[in-house]
Amino acid sequence: MRRALPACLVVCICVAAAAAQAAEWRVQRVDTPARVTEIETIDGQVRVNAGGLWYRIVPGNEQAKLDFIDKPAPPKLPEGALPDGHIAVGHHDIARAWFAAPTIRYDHGILGDKIEAGSLVIETRDGKRQTIRLNDDAVFEDLEPRIADLDRDGHDEIIVVKSYLKRGSSLAVIAERKGRYDIVAETPPLGAPHRWLNPAGIGDFDGDGRTDIALVRQPHVVGELELWNWNGGALRNTAGLADTANHIAGTRDLHMSAAADFDGDGVLDLALPSFDRSRLRLIAFAPRDSKPREIASVALPAKAVTNIGLVEGSPPALAVGLADGSLVMIRRAQ
Repeated sequence: MRRALPACLVVCICVAAAAAQAAEWRVQRVDTPARVTEIETIDGQVRVNAGGLWYRIVPGNEQAKLDFIDKPAPPKLPEGALPDGHIAVGHHDIARAWFAAPTIRYDHGILGDKIEAGSLVIETRDGKRQTIRLNDDAVFEDLEPRIADLDRDGHDEIIVVKSYLKRGSSLAVIAERKGRYDIVAETPPLGAPHRWLNPAGIGDFDGDGRTDIALVRQPHVVGELELWNWNGGALRNTAGLADTANHIAGTRDLHMSAAADFDGDGVLDLALPSFDRSRLRLIAFAPRDSKPREIASVALPAKAVTNIGLVEGSPPALAVGLADGSLVMIRRAQ
């Protein structure tokens, strides 16, 4: 008969295995000419703002460095667009989309001011435009639409944050139905005003062949990571994990997360800070029938305060600016 291991030995083995897994990931400081204030990703290239100037990250085999670049002028916003919004670019039938009709009817101000969007404008490849206008009981509490082919049928859908003035935020999916775009699905609103959520990633995170949308519910006061599966034109909550964050109240940095295959199993994973932003957590949702698991939890020298940049490579690395003004790369040891 096979004898069970003593409980104390099982605990020791589990702790040792977790420590070995976390030890595969390390933090490297990157020399910067000045204090780092922003990180953004444009066309897959991670850019860092240090002292008001912009640099690109050059990973290197052992130590990353920064190369100065001229930041391109931002695209001119269409008339009536949200002043601090961004234009999203599609890959299929949607050419562009942006938030418009600025309004002050919702007084939350979680994104730095109390101006939100009352409508979304969609421009298709043939140059036609359609505007989705919300009723007076809601706003788009968001800065940039997320365009993705959720059901992999060659047609774009749009993912947005819709906030009800009296019931809080929901995640909404916009799709074309009978030649017109409209909101076709929403998660339940969070239940009260000033309760907000922030999307964290879009992709097949659990390996079932269908697209998922990851979000953090109330990243400032709850910090619950949720995975919503898109299937048959409906959203279904399939997983959850506590102790996460992907936004700092009052800022416009909505990308404090990154999606990539961090454990090498061929399935997308998610990187985002812990709730107190003192650690970077790498989370896997595959296999689908298991609970979310932590690939690694990497302690940071100071709290994360910027967007997270995904530096392409094998394996990929992550760049983040910290509260002490420094820049660090989190990468797996070779």
